[in-house]
Amino acid sequence: MSPGRGASEPRVLLHTALVLLGVYLGIRYGIPWISVWVGMSQNPAPTPAFAIAIYMTCAVAGALVYVSADTERWRHFLGPIVRLLAGTTGERARLRLLVLALLPALAGWMTWQRVRPAPRTPAALRVQHPAMPDAFAALENPLRALPEEERGEAEREGVVLYQKNCRPCHGTKADGDGPMARGLRLRPVDFTDPGTIATVVESYAFWRIKAGALGLPGMATPWHSAMPAWQDELEDDEIWRIILAEYAISGTEPRKPESLE
Repeated sequence: MSPGRGASEPRVLLHTALVLLGVYLGIRYGIPWISVWVGMSQNPAPTPAFAIAIYMTCAVAGALVYVSADTERWRHFLGPIVRLLAGTTGERARLRLLVLALLPALAGWMTWQRVRPAPRTPAALRVQHPAMPDAFAALENPLRALPEEERGEAEREGVVLYQKNCRPCHGTKADGDGPMARGLRLRPVDFTDPGTIATVVESYAFWRIKAGALGLPGMATPWHSAMPAWQDELEDDEIWRIILAEYAISGTEPRKPESLE
């Protein structure tokens, strides 16, 4: 074998490993940040573990097909592995012993991480719809008082705002099935379900949009939310228009405030 070919053997294995590492980093960290960059999300949503597993399986299979498609390239790919496993003396033997000791230790550690007992939050009183702050309780949607034609125009403008800002998570039909929803650990609720926004007054929806998950009190645990706070992104008038659109798109009506007599 010529010196040039011998020197190139480790590079096939090294290049394959670097490509797979780049694919993993792109899936694990690149896709969430790209979604933010293109405006599909306000915050990077983590890539689901099952998606990483599927894409990495395809990447490994593709890499193996590529390196085995050429006999010389396949021999160069296997060369460093064969020399490591066949070494009986010197540094290769010690390195082989280290690798063979680390592999089962790594497998055991990964298995332990999956089966080890995890601490659990003790049971506590849960409130699915915690009370909103007093500052929001007295609010009313000012657009409801507009003449029908003007209210309809505000609703159409709200639909545009909804599709631009809310659709990625809440879906085009407000059914919680937006393109970003599957990447969230906490799935957006289905607004078409009569047990969701149809059970709250519009001021409650205004509070949840404006304050986001940070506005939830401790008693809401574990009904946490991935909802971002929109108070720095949208004007109050825009939020009210979006609320009009949410009820219109989902085909529901807001709950009417009870009158105190």
